[in-house]
Amino acid sequence: MVCAIFSAFINTSGQRGNLIRNDFYSNKEAKILSDSLDGLLSRIKQSFGGAEINLTLGVVKDGEVFLKKNCGFSNPETKTLFSDHTQIYLASTSKSLTGTLAAVLDHKGIIKLDHTLADYFPDFHFDDKNIHPEKITIRSLMTHTHGIKNNDLVVWTAFIGHKGAEQMMALLKNYSTALPDQAFYYSNLGPVIYSLIVEKQTGKPWQEVMNEQVFQPLNMQKTTAYISKANPRYISNVIDQSEGRLKSVFDKADNSMSAAGGHVSTVNDLLKYLQFFISGGSSVPGLLSKQEIDFSVSAIVPQKNRYQSYERFGYGLGWEQSIFNGEQLVSRLGGYSGISSHLSFMKDHKIGIVVLSNKKGMEALAHLVANYVYNSMLSKGNKNEIVKENLASLKRNFDSDMLETKEIREAKELHILTDKKYAGFYNGAEKSGTMKINKTGKVSWGNLKGQLLMLSDSTGIIDFKTMLRSFSVKKENNILVGVYSNDRYFRR
Repeated sequence: MVCAIFSAFINTSGQRGNLIRNDFYSNKEAKILSDSLDGLLSRIKQSFGGAEINLTLGVVKDGEVFLKKNCGFSNPETKTLFSDHTQIYLASTSKSLTGTLAAVLDHKGIIKLDHTLADYFPDFHFDDKNIHPEKITIRSLMTHTHGIKNNDLVVWTAFIGHKGAEQMMALLKNYSTALPDQAFYYSNLGPVIYSLIVEKQTGKPWQEVMNEQVFQPLNMQKTTAYISKANPRYISNVIDQSEGRLKSVFDKADNSMSAAGGHVSTVNDLLKYLQFFISGGSSVPGLLSKQEIDFSVSAIVPQKNRYQSYERFGYGLGWEQSIFNGEQLVSRLGGYSGISSHLSFMKDHKIGIVVLSNKKGMEALAHLVANYVYNSMLSKGNKNEIVKENLASLKRNFDSDMLETKEIREAKELHILTDKKYAGFYNGAEKSGTMKINKTGKVSWGNLKGQLLMLSDSTGIIDFKTMLRSFSVKKENNILVGVYSNDRYFRR
């Protein structure tokens, strides 16, 4: 394990083996926590057969940076270590950032939370007449209570790569269906629709509005919704060693970075962001009032579920409310095929934590580490019991990933050649776009690039690196006319 933690206190004398000690800590209490974390990370490493630990961590307490820790590689192929400069994809943690934009634009009267979809798109109508734009508020879009389901728009904006606002509006119109009611139903859809409203109202891409209205005022200089504007030297890839060899994978592009999961950021920037909320806005006066911040992070709508030791009970403007070990926690978590982001704070204790990790099969690691930090700082007597519980969750996470790896390995071991007869272009129309298969089985579907592995002469799987999809062929009169991938049909 390589741990590099940069701070006012530099201690290289503690190097031993391949463990590099170079910690940032603000005081003796922070140093003790840092040393304790080293022990935890070593224990995790041993539990997983010596697997390297890769993460970056930051803690803010009482308005000051308390601890920062960078362990392992952000990109092992280029030998780039995690550092304060690392820009990592945040996945669904982006929903908090977009929720903050919604609060700021409401504060400025540009897009009001109580206004409706019909107010901003008066001529827009859904094909499903059970969906009523005049009943869908901006608040409901941001709190997942809009009552709409549309997996096609989500797939285009998160994976394939959308083609612009006109296409997105067409997908919204043609493929949306009404849910039974407007109860809480978590998805990417609400923030994606909100981004279309932002562009219409401001005349600017939502990414630029985010930068102007949120990132610049908060001095989050390394946070962006554009992959093209991130520093390629410091972008963190997904580390995938599941098939026995090291791969660095990252398939995001500007057109698959949505307002629901579409930012890269650094620990330093996210600590500033947390401090803004913990301080009730006093760290950046004038951006939002304390009342507006309290509303943003409050339980605007109810939910009830348990995840990673968190008893969730509410959802605000991109923030979730839960009880963790007897304490009230405000958080936003994200994950994407190996990348995991944890952003949370306990306002009563003036503590905020960022943990970002990037290794496939270890997605629960960020939350385990954050839980340990909270329990250590609050001197919780059941700290070790929760570590044991979280390690079991991490093991389930790891085992689930290994099942997928086993499926890929077994497909390869069959040695069924990808017949060139499958080569060609396949049209999924407006719903799914175009898929291309070449004569060696290389598959391209928008931004996704993968390998077709046959299981029989008519079925297989497509390994897109960041996801695995089924494959089967459709024949008519013994002639190949199309292929299926999961529930999507592509006509040859």
